Amino acid sequence: MGEATQPTALGTTIPYATTAVVFEPLRVEFIVDSNLENWKSLYSWIRNITNIENDTEHNILYNTWHIKANLEILDPINCSTVDLKFTFHNVIPINLGGINFQTDSSDVNIVKSSAAFKYSYYNMTPDAPSNLLEDL
Repeated sequence: MGEATQPTALGTTIPYATTAVVFEPLRVEFIVDSNLENWKSLYSWIRNITNIENDTEHNILYNTWHIKANLEILDPINCSTVDLKFTFHNVIPINLGGINFQTDSSDVNIVKSSAAFKYSYYNMTPDAPSNLLEDL
């Protein structure tokens, strides 16, 4: 959150919170499925909002690529129950990690990649209503 300062006659300043908030990017690590479908879907998303090859293709409308995304934290005991849900607003991908292909391993190899996203804000469900001020 940004801050502004108000000078005083006493040789010090008074800090004030601004209304602008900038969040850190959302960074996730994920297991790449056997057909690379989840990795390819993120790659396609990036291709569809950029003009890598030219300026007429792969540049879909703003309203279709600024979306909401949900991240659900599951109950560690009952993995079908959602403990906490985050809804990120105006999400765009800013980074897609590479994939390490390994052919010299005889065991099953779990392949992972990573991605990072920028967003304008997020909501939590359930929220902490006792911490949110209704009226001052």
